[in-house]
Amino acid sequence: MSTLGAPIESLEGIGETRATVFHGVGVHTLGGLLDYFPRDYQFESSELAIRDLTSGPIQTARGEVTAVNYAPTRPRPRFEATIDDGTGKCGLVWFHGAYLRTKIHPGLMLRAKGKVRLYHNMPQMTNPKWEEVAADTATIDQSQFRAIYPASGKLTSEIIGKIIQQNLKQGIDAIQEWFEPEMLKKRSLLSRSEAYRLIHQPPDLRQAMRARRRLIYDELMLMQLGLGISKRMRDGRLTAPVLRVDKLLDERIGRRFPFVMTDQQRNAVYDIIKDVQSGRPMNRLLQGDVGSGKTAVAVYAMLMAVANRMQAAILAPTEVLAEQHYLTLGNLLRDSSVSIELITSRTRKRDKGAVLRNLAEGKAHLAVGTQAMIQEKIEFANLGLVVVDEQHKLGVRQRAVLKGKGLSPHYLVMTATPIPRTLALSYFADFDVSTIEGLPPGRHPIETRWMRQKEGDRAYAFIRQQVALGRQAYIVLPQIDDDGLEESRSVLRQFEALAKGPLKGLRLSMLHGQMSTEQKQETMGAFRDRQVDVLIATTVIEVGIDVPNATVILIDHADAFGLSQLHQLRGRVGRGGERSYCLLLADPPNPQAQSRLNAMTRTGDGFKIAEMDLQLRGPGHFFGTQQHGLPEFKLADITSEMELLQQAKDDAMEILSKDPKLERHPALKRALAEQLGGDVMLAQIG
Repeated sequence: MSTLGAPIESLEGIGETRATVFHGVGVHTLGGLLDYFPRDYQFESSELAIRDLTSGPIQTARGEVTAVNYAPTRPRPRFEATIDDGTGKCGLVWFHGAYLRTKIHPGLMLRAKGKVRLYHNMPQMTNPKWEEVAADTATIDQSQFRAIYPASGKLTSEIIGKIIQQNLKQGIDAIQEWFEPEMLKKRSLLSRSEAYRLIHQPPDLRQAMRARRRLIYDELMLMQLGLGISKRMRDGRLTAPVLRVDKLLDERIGRRFPFVMTDQQRNAVYDIIKDVQSGRPMNRLLQGDVGSGKTAVAVYAMLMAVANRMQAAILAPTEVLAEQHYLTLGNLLRDSSVSIELITSRTRKRDKGAVLRNLAEGKAHLAVGTQAMIQEKIEFANLGLVVVDEQHKLGVRQRAVLKGKGLSPHYLVMTATPIPRTLALSYFADFDVSTIEGLPPGRHPIETRWMRQKEGDRAYAFIRQQVALGRQAYIVLPQIDDDGLEESRSVLRQFEALAKGPLKGLRLSMLHGQMSTEQKQETMGAFRDRQVDVLIATTVIEVGIDVPNATVILIDHADAFGLSQLHQLRGRVGRGGERSYCLLLADPPNPQAQSRLNAMTRTGDGFKIAEMDLQLRGPGHFFGTQQHGLPEFKLADITSEMELLQQAKDDAMEILSKDPKLERHPALKRALAEQLGGDVMLAQIG
């Protein structure tokens, strides 16, 4: 095992208890300890005489304790001490410091460190760090620039910093350089070992930032190499079934849809046809705003595979979304010879055996499911196309298993969350992209209003007005209410309150994720057939429901939802020719939630919403998961590193063009393999 792979419990200053704490924050080895980077830096002055203390930054002084006092006042009891070094006196105050009564007493020599303020013309430190010192303990002669680490309840920043300093040299000696000197000079980069030294032991902020820049560049480089290798694999030796489409097949598939595809949808279909006829695996990202018609394009691709005697699978991140796709396909393919199977954890045991046999024998043409569909025991006879809905909500290894069930099948990703340019350049650089822009003809922008909770009666009165005009409405609640009730009971409670109160006399119905597929289908069918005026639901309606007569969606406690999710929910209305409305009912508890609601009222453009969401939450939370299958960032923030990201992309492509197997870059190759779980092939899954 390399030195960097040394287990954390074997390192200096770490016993069993501390090792457990480090494991809890994801640090298991010496290399992981070196990658536990500072969250900030702090300048500390050298040890001063008390008379020289000034109001302001963190300072250090020592003196003999001459008086102590404990004041058990509520709500903040405090312990007080006074130290004297012969040049003056300094007060020390610790709130909630009762435990110090047995530790600090007159006659003790203390060194205290903290922010100083003048109180009754005497310097005072509040909640200072302190330690007992002997009379002959050396003073701190030099000011220092100190790293501040993310602390836990059992490990303070100071303890973590001390442990890192104790083990830093051993770790740095084992760090290998990834690039040739010419590359470092070209990009003005520190050596990799020097970057690790300076990020943990910087003499000043400038050197700390130089170190961060090099390590951020390395993170971006690994990501771009993974994407580059993925694209070369796909465009090189991998082959995929050729799916042929002629005018007759195109017309047959087109007749299955109860509408004529828009030009944007047709363009996306043409992109897919060109891909699947190439003999290489398609790796296409299909993105577009809510209501733009992506699902129809995906269904076209699946039927094209079936017509070529291949199976197709669509994988959704949740059971609810899988069930929606199953119902949509069932309606479109009613009275056809196409066999569809649904595979989720809800699939009854007595049915599952038959489903598996049908897939393995090729009797089932289309498979719709969740992660339950990618268990190893499920086999396909001839899987030719994999459609993944909202791919960033699924782990890369899960998608790898599914894709491996066919002979390099074609791969189509749908996302209703438009990908901002920064993320497209980063996470989806190895995808070909089709974008469906705008709304289908006849649709109007949705008017969005943010209303306070006290205006709820006005909102419900507006719903009654719309119902009186023959329209329908959705009311959406957070999945779990503030009282912690499960979602079905939460919806039931609101349903009963509205039925007896502001919506009394209207035809109400409920929809939530704990209902069976049959119950959901029955409820949605009744709503679609206008037998229900108002559907009270959780976020199960976020995708897949298309009711043109619904013109209002009221999102209760809208501050509990993310920006992209609010936009998704808003997309449930505005699907017909009538003006539609989104009412956001909320009293946001913080500026971030208020920013989300303001953004919703300012624009209906999904791409602008996505950019705002990225700025508000960052890339990891934007995706809702970190399981994108590429290196996770410890330092890089791609929303603010576009220039460095572009440099890393250019350099990665140049390296791969000259050294496609990274044989001349062994340390870089090892790092990439470690980041991708030892299997560079995983990168091609996306």
